[in-house]
Amino acid sequence: YTIISAVVNLGFDAVYLDFDTVLMRDPMPEIAAAARDAEILVSRDFGSACLNTGVIYFKAHEDTASFLSMLLVWLWHHPYEFSQKAFSAFLLVENVTREPYRLPILKVPRWNHLDPANGFVTSTVYNPEVEGWTGDIDKIIVYHFLDGTGGVDPTRAVAGQYTNLYDLFYANPALNLSDVSVPLWKQDEMVERALFWSRRPKLPGRLHPCMLYPDLVDS
Repeated sequence: YTIISAVVNLGFDAVYLDFDTVLMRDPMPEIAAAARDAEILVSRDFGSACLNTGVIYFKAHEDTASFLSMLLVWLWHHPYEFSQKAFSAFLLVENVTREPYRLPILKVPRWNHLDPANGFVTSTVYNPEVEGWTGDIDKIIVYHFLDGTGGVDPTRAVAGQYTNLYDLFYANPALNLSDVSVPLWKQDEMVERALFWSRRPKLPGRLHPCMLYPDLVDS
């Protein structure tokens, strides 16, 4: 968030993307439309209330600048906290792991979710009730292929193994990432297959609380 904070304080809007994301379409029309009523836009898990900071839009606004400054100071003093969890806590979505009562009191910027169902979506790695997407493949805007560097526990992964989606998108000779006229899933059948593997038949009936492994909640 350091560079993002500098950009926002210079008066420019900013969009943050995790390294394990790929643009399927230009995200700016949807972001610009949603940003009329929010200073921060952030993606969310498909089937849980957890924020997913794979894609975040920050508007150049005094509330956003203050939010980022306080978040950076807090993270400096709590270097072992998961930054996504801290970000969520500052938006009053969940508590940090330790010392939640020490979060600074601040004005929370207006914020909203980016479409987690069919727009700004994720792959399915561990939990098909929480991860994935639904809808039309040609409506996907940003695809967040989770655990892109091999940090997957195959004993818990739905596929039973690590699937190297990073190389599928970024080391794939069949793809021309600069050709925006042809969707990536039309350039390579393997991309289409990977996307549909994570597709769910419908929206979840309810959102799960923030967790990765539901079977460990009571342990």
